Amino acid sequence: MKTVVHTKRSKDQLLHVEAEGCIVNIRIGLTNMDGQEVTSVEIIPDNYCGERWTLEGAINNRIIKQQEDRNDA
Repeated sequence: MKTVVHTKRSKDQLLHVEAEGCIVNIRIGLTNMDGQEVTSVEIIPDNYCGERWTLEGAINNRIIKQQEDRNDA
């Protein structure tokens, strides 16, 4: 396993990974219309040279930082 730490302190906001069967792009430092922090994960299946990979799930995914609920304290 290879671990890569990709945070706001990273030099680039885009992490591009080429893996067997797909490309994965992870974008950090985004915000949505409500001002919440967002990380975008895009998974693109390969489809070239007679090989065809399919994706079960969503190509575009957003991970949204939730505001702390002060009632949970």
